[in-house]
Amino acid sequence: MFLSIFISILSLVPLKDSVVCPPTLADLQSDSLTVYVFLLDECLISQFYTPELSRLNIAYQDKAVGFIGFFPSTASSDEDIDAFGKNYQMNFPLKSDHEKELVGRFKISVTPEVAVWDHRIDRLIYRGRIDDSYVRVGKRKLHPKNRDLEDIINRWIDGNTSEELVETQAIGCFINFDNNKK
Repeated sequence: MFLSIFISILSLVPLKDSVVCPPTLADLQSDSLTVYVFLLDECLISQFYTPELSRLNIAYQDKAVGFIGFFPSTASSDEDIDAFGKNYQMNFPLKSDHEKELVGRFKISVTPEVAVWDHRIDRLIYRGRIDDSYVRVGKRKLHPKNRDLEDIINRWIDGNTSEELVETQAIGCFINFDNNKK
């Protein structure tokens, strides 16, 4: 139920020709959490994380946690984004952010990177990596030691989040900020 309402409301979030603020979802639940996932269809690291992101979405969808993916590259057409979703069996909404409104708002620099918005307190509580699988681009561990995104979600569910923004260094493909200049 939460997921279907969440998707319906997020489909109304404007991304062009307007100032975008994180949706409050107040009509839905003021005690929800939104995980904004920034991806690039051609980035191998983004592709690597798709099973984990889908697993987390399923695991937490009945706990007032919603996921939504954004593609900031103008090279990622709507068709490319749809194909990415199908090819990697993504189970949450995927949208473009070609004007980089949310990328700028959350200070995202690479893909994949996540920003976690707590609607209880109406602020960003986490920005960074999904886990520590990647030591650097091209160097991946077999088993991550730290599951940062899952940990922050669990702390939120337990009511044990930090009053300060928690940040980790995401490893991934750099976002091209020049491709939307006229």
